[in-house]
Amino acid sequence: MPGSRGDAEGPHSETDETDDSVADGSVTGPRAATPDERSWLKRHGPETLIGSVIVAAVTTVLTVTIPLLAGGDPDDDRTGGAGPVRTPSAVPATTEPPTCTMLDCDGLDPKDTHCDRGALTLARETAGAMQVSVRYSPGCRTVWGKLTGAEEGDTIEIATSPTKKERKAVRTGHTQYTAMLPAGATFSAQATGTSLKGQPAHDLPPGHQVPIGASQNDIPPL
Repeated sequence: MPGSRGDAEGPHSETDETDDSVADGSVTGPRAATPDERSWLKRHGPETLIGSVIVAAVTTVLTVTIPLLAGGDPDDDRTGGAGPVRTPSAVPATTEPPTCTMLDCDGLDPKDTHCDRGALTLARETAGAMQVSVRYSPGCRTVWGKLTGAEEGDTIEIATSPTKKERKAVRTGHTQYTAMLPAGATFSAQATGTSLKGQPAHDLPPGHQVPIGASQNDIPPL
């Protein structure tokens, strides 16, 4: 009927009643979800949250695992070295073959020639913070010396005979490695790390040397 309460409230009657109950201090019950909210819950229920957690977990695992798979030997020669330090590219270079073998590698950088890929540590010796290693490349059939935990001016040397030697000094950082020497079916290599100023904290005097030797007998069987 004209003038009735229902006609006066029109389409917004539910909103008006809710506002009146709050205004006069009356207690209202929990608000029921609207059709739009119920539809959203059906489309974005617990399954969505679980799926998000699973996706995040898988992403984390892949982020950690892929670099490990691409990096090869954790004792590689990517830090310090005969040449300038370079950050590894986003695309792994593990598929690039060595560019030299045996005599052709004499005096070359194991990283620049990809001989460091798949290289082995045949022997290792530690004194104080210094660690000296003999590194060997099965693909290139070469050896080189590596020094870690060193200070500027410390040196690393590798020798396969009285006349066949390579030597490098630490320029920056704490790691350095020598150029390569050929290693045939039988060989004997001697690496020596020398601390220029010593390491007082480790009771190493200036000029302290750390020698380590290796031969074909130290190559692990395939």
